[in-house]
Amino acid sequence: MSDQRIFARYKATEIRAELQNFDAKRSKVSATKRKVALRKIIANLKMGNYNEMVLLYPEMLKFWQVEDDLEVKRICHEYVRTLGAAKPQSAKEALGAVLGDLENKNEEVQIMSLRTLSAVTSLEYINEAFKAVGYVLARRGVPQNLLKTAILLLKYMDDLDHDRVSSTLDSLYDIFERQLASPTVQVAALHTIYAIHEKNTDLKPLRLELDVAMGLLDLLPQLNEWDKAMVLESLTTSAVPQTHSDVCAMIELVLPQLQHANTYVALNAFKFIAYLLNYAEHVNEGLIKRFSNSIVSLLNKPPELEFLVLRNIILLLLSRGASLLKLDVSFFFIEYNDPIYIKDTKLECLYLSADHETLPRILEELVQYATDIDIQMSRKAIRAIGNLAVKLNEEAAHDCVDALLDLLEFGVDYVVQEIISVFRNILRKHPKRFESIIGELVKHTESVQEPEAKNAMIWIITNYSYALPNYLEFFQVFSSNLLEETSDVQFSILTSSVKFFIRNPNYQTEKICIKALKQCTEEINNPDLRDRAFMYWRLLSLAQSPKSHLLSNDSMTKLIDGELPAIQLSTKLDPVILEELELNIGTIASIYLKPVSQVFRNTRTKRLLPSPILNPNKENLKVINDGSTNLNSGAFERVPEWETIGQSDDVSVASPRRTKTMMNDYDKPAEKVNQLKGKRKSSSAGPSTLSRKPSMLVRKLSMKKPF
Repeated sequence: MSDQRIFARYKATEIRAELQNFDAKRSKVSATKRKVALRKIIANLKMGNYNEMVLLYPEMLKFWQVEDDLEVKRICHEYVRTLGAAKPQSAKEALGAVLGDLENKNEEVQIMSLRTLSAVTSLEYINEAFKAVGYVLARRGVPQNLLKTAILLLKYMDDLDHDRVSSTLDSLYDIFERQLASPTVQVAALHTIYAIHEKNTDLKPLRLELDVAMGLLDLLPQLNEWDKAMVLESLTTSAVPQTHSDVCAMIELVLPQLQHANTYVALNAFKFIAYLLNYAEHVNEGLIKRFSNSIVSLLNKPPELEFLVLRNIILLLLSRGASLLKLDVSFFFIEYNDPIYIKDTKLECLYLSADHETLPRILEELVQYATDIDIQMSRKAIRAIGNLAVKLNEEAAHDCVDALLDLLEFGVDYVVQEIISVFRNILRKHPKRFESIIGELVKHTESVQEPEAKNAMIWIITNYSYALPNYLEFFQVFSSNLLEETSDVQFSILTSSVKFFIRNPNYQTEKICIKALKQCTEEINNPDLRDRAFMYWRLLSLAQSPKSHLLSNDSMTKLIDGELPAIQLSTKLDPVILEELELNIGTIASIYLKPVSQVFRNTRTKRLLPSPILNPNKENLKVINDGSTNLNSGAFERVPEWETIGQSDDVSVASPRRTKTMMNDYDKPAEKVNQLKGKRKSSSAGPSTLSRKPSMLVRKLSMKKPF
């Protein structure tokens, strides 16, 4: 049956009728049809159809008792877990069946039973879950997967009853110390201890001995991908190096994981190395290249993972600038089939990575986006150009302004209005630099229709009225429609009318000012706008009254028409927040760029633990050349150049005129990640190049060329 038939909303009576057609005696004949009916129940639970599916408890318990099929067991447990999480009290009827499966001889059924007990939040299930987990932890000779599941479930049970979980910490420490022959159980115990310490502020931050941390890092080649990720996550902040050689040794052990095919492992390796660099005296240039190449390979992942990687690139650009990442800006160029959230994030990366060297290429690319058929993308590209003009110095701002003026000739309404909006910020940043273009901007007064563009044009006309002989004519285009404008535009018109009168009190400016004041106080119902108008009116009356000594014209000018400070676009966050975010690379907090406490309430704030070699100024981390250090070269190896692969030889010898650096573990990491199951015969006479060195394919695909 197709998924479309399964993922459709059914009533309980319809599914019950299907299930009643298959009695237990004919269960083997109708097993497939019965499983389809059970799958419909789970599909409806996933779609939120709880009120109907809760009526099918008797049928589910019936098949639970008579069936020994593992898939039916799995469906029944999923039914109780899903429904029990939404309606805990309704799961009481199935408690006996769940406990019966806990005594089953099949290890998979026991694991399902443990997970079901911990997933339902009713008191009966919680008590039985703690009993079952405690019994598994206390026994010797428990199957490895069952013990690992029981240990990992304690992380979630800690949210239900922290006191009872705290009492099991001694057992977890004992398992962590004695399970040297079973690395996966040792990793599970470590990760559970780490998670419990991170969740609860009453416990001290977990800190491991360096020998233990080194031993765990040595185990990485023996672990599966999920265990590797858990080890790297747990050692972040808990393994504190004491010397620079400790940092180098740890980085050397973790570097191969940057090439892992699993994004979870690669990001945790990236996070762990970035954490270790807080304790480093300097960083080798080869390590920077390895970092950058690993990020490039991660950018070739599906859009959801690519978005996560891009958000973490933004985090590193904010915290360390370009010192830790050496990425060509072409990797952030937008492709036509990118989702909108990828496009927005790439634009932000382009903005953060822009400097005087990369600005010409970035501007060329943004100008192409600005003329794109996608209106939303065009607006964002124009705004990015304006932000670059504010961010960089006057010379770079001149290039940005030239690009905007070229786009202004494009003549499309939304392009013109967006350009007018960004020019307000540019002129605030460089007040006297671009006065010559004011006349070109005000030519488009008639085509300005959006509130933000109107506000910007009114501000430009008001502040540069001395450069416009007929500035009042341009202003009256907006003031004549004061009653029809939005509240933001009405505020701008009122303020500008008063400013014109203060600067040049004559008949024409007085007429415009009085008209605006009367309309705002008598015909508009906005109380904020009316109060602002009355305030201006009283100030003007006080300045012209016999008591003018109380408020001179100069004082009134400073109050109403004072100079605005130059605008500043700051891309820096609080260093404390950046430190916390850097320790949470690859998590939801790194996507929102907010402290973890604002995303998850009851979570400990991660901090760097003290050490004699802790670097207080990580932004100025010294980068040294590959040949200028006496450190272990294996820890920070140079990224190798490609050698020509011959038809008969594995690798041809490089020409003596051009020496090439080779890595000792050139093909080990990727081969360990992408192991081929079984031996495959090649169709060619000789062995395939990719079968001999699969890591070469991974590296070549990760080297994305500029567009």
